[in-house]
Amino acid sequence: MTVSIIIVNYNTADMLYECLESIVENITCGIEVIVADNASTDNSLSRCIAGLQNQKIRYIPLGRNYGFAAANNMAAERATGEILHFLNPDTKVSGALNADYATAAANPQYVYVNPLINRDGTVENGAMPLPFVGNIFRWIFCRSKARCWYKGASVIISAENFHRAGRWCEDYFMYAEDLDLFYTLSKKGIETREAASSIFHYGGGSSSKKWSAVERETLVQRSMRLFYRKNSNMFQYFAVKFYYLLHYLFKNPRRIPADIRAWIMSFGKGE
Repeated sequence: MTVSIIIVNYNTADMLYECLESIVENITCGIEVIVADNASTDNSLSRCIAGLQNQKIRYIPLGRNYGFAAANNMAAERATGEILHFLNPDTKVSGALNADYATAAANPQYVYVNPLINRDGTVENGAMPLPFVGNIFRWIFCRSKARCWYKGASVIISAENFHRAGRWCEDYFMYAEDLDLFYTLSKKGIETREAASSIFHYGGGSSSKKWSAVERETLVQRSMRLFYRKNSNMFQYFAVKFYYLLHYLFKNPRRIPADIRAWIMSFGKGE
């Protein structure tokens, strides 16, 4: 068994180095690591190449910023592993990941996602309902029947299922491509399971350096509208948006002003 660990990088030199270092130190099964660099302007590649001379790691400078989905697909084209692990550069792995790879190899019909441990010790990346009105009602009243999706920071999938799903959708430059992938997997009847090992996740990565929280949410909303245009209709988008505003009103009211501001901004120039 060979696992191809695919990492898309954009200006995350320190985090990328720590991520690769954790892989080299902790992963003992057969792997190759492919780093696709979206024309970083920091010292990402030079630092990692100088400090981590390892025959398992291949660095691919892409020449320009292709975005998350397209860069992942370009790296996947060069992968030789039966199992693909799409991993964000703002993560660190432990030796427990070896068992997850063995599980994925023994059960290639499933897709696996890792829980993410945040800086404050909280754990995220649990199942979320696919954002359609009917499915959200199933999530509330009969959760076992709801279809789910996960964040794409750590996705372990067989090469066969990756190609069955049509790869990452390159309609998205950034954000919602993970939602689109898990929606496609769900439609094709490919089940997603949570892996046993947790992965440390800094969060934000390159996006936190480039955009404020409001700017980032603006981009998220534009990508979400693209998702609904592609897979459903705009009624679903507005209905689900209204539901989540009500949800925040009771659960996290401080979030609402910034969320509404970003939502309004998302209809501006560049839409």
